[in-house]
Amino acid sequence: MTRSRIWAALILIWLPLAVTAFTWAAWSDRLPDRLPTHWSGTGPADGFSDATGFAVAILAVGVAAGVAALFVPRTRYLLAACGAVAGGAAGVWLAAASTDPVDTRLGWRFLWLVAGIGWAAVVAVVAGPQPGGHTPPPVTVTPLDLSPTERAAWSTTQRAPLLLTISVIAALVIAVVAAAGPVEIWPVLAVPVLTGLVFGRVRVTVDRRGVRLVAGLLDIPFKTVPLKDIVRADATEINPLEWGGWGYRITPGRSALVLRKGPGLVLYLTNGHLLAITMDDPRTPAALLGALVSG
Repeated sequence: MTRSRIWAALILIWLPLAVTAFTWAAWSDRLPDRLPTHWSGTGPADGFSDATGFAVAILAVGVAAGVAALFVPRTRYLLAACGAVAGGAAGVWLAAASTDPVDTRLGWRFLWLVAGIGWAAVVAVVAGPQPGGHTPPPVTVTPLDLSPTERAAWSTTQRAPLLLTISVIAALVIAVVAAAGPVEIWPVLAVPVLTGLVFGRVRVTVDRRGVRLVAGLLDIPFKTVPLKDIVRADATEINPLEWGGWGYRITPGRSALVLRKGPGLVLYLTNGHLLAITMDDPRTPAALLGALVSG
């Protein structure tokens, strides 16, 4: 994925926003005051929204997708996801704005939505394949030298400003759409809010009890690994795509708390599974765990 391909993909992600803005300006003199925005089947629309409010909501979604594309890690799939959101929003707008005010059946205009979501494929093709990288092998860390009566503990707080930013943008977009749209989607607001509260700041603690992950903004433990379940701990470089993406990910045989790309702690568990945690200095907790496990 070259720099020129990335910039081309970013331009394509912002293009649906431009289409929405242009068509709104061009059609504003003939648009009805309320647009059909919800269909339950093949019949006439059963939900309507204020035309201006709906256009603003769609533009807000497009802006959020474009801004997210500027900040998310530049991978083909994340850029394509932003393209799907931006294109899908524009498709919804075109379908609603082009519907006959008299005959409000959706009909063939459903293809606008299909084409909008399919915009993700165009972005993915333009972005190009992700270059293959070599993940360095785990670094086996020498355990700390602790006496039988010596106690030791280690703790750090990991922050995820990017995830917090995306959560805030997503919450604002949902709030705008919920306020302008005919369908009550306020409960969906809980998803980005809880995501930001749980993963925006995470405290990692290592001691004789094992490893604990605590949602720093809520002070609620959400993951605990007892010491007896840990075989060993290593330090390595974490590639988010190899662990299922960003956030708390669970894939067959492994789970991970990935807040960024970079160094991380990998726990090898007695059940054969792996747990990875991104952090600034994974060698220190790995050395402490080595001493605690062997002791």
